[in-house]
Amino acid sequence: MKSVVTLALALAFSGAASAATLSSANGSVMVNQGKQFVSAQSGQALAAGDRVMVMQDGSAVVRFDDGCDVTINGGSVAVVPAVSTCAGGKMEVSRVTGDTSSVASTGSAGTWALVGGGALAIGLMLQGGSVSP
Repeated sequence: MKSVVTLALALAFSGAASAATLSSANGSVMVNQGKQFVSAQSGQALAAGDRVMVMQDGSAVVRFDDGCDVTINGGSVAVVPAVSTCAGGKMEVSRVTGDTSSVASTGSAGTWALVGGGALAIGLMLQGGSVSP
């Protein structure tokens, strides 16, 4: 019984653990970890579902716990998957259009819109949809 409780607690807390780290952030890179986009820092822990936005002048590298690196190019927003891309996980990536004045995308985590080149991000948690990079 004691081992079952220990296992249950370990599983409960494993969902909160980081899935990846932002190993490199060059230029304007922001992260949304549930509430709003804020400036990102190299070495920042990332969890499944976090969104990384890289403006036109930037780039970022997400390093998963298994050592797998994924580069996010400028003008993109990517959703961190629970499983690394090397282990079969799929990173949803949306392109920020043109001058980054607006973008809209629908993904499995919801629909969101970005207005004014990073000045305002609005999340609408809706079901359904898919994103093509």
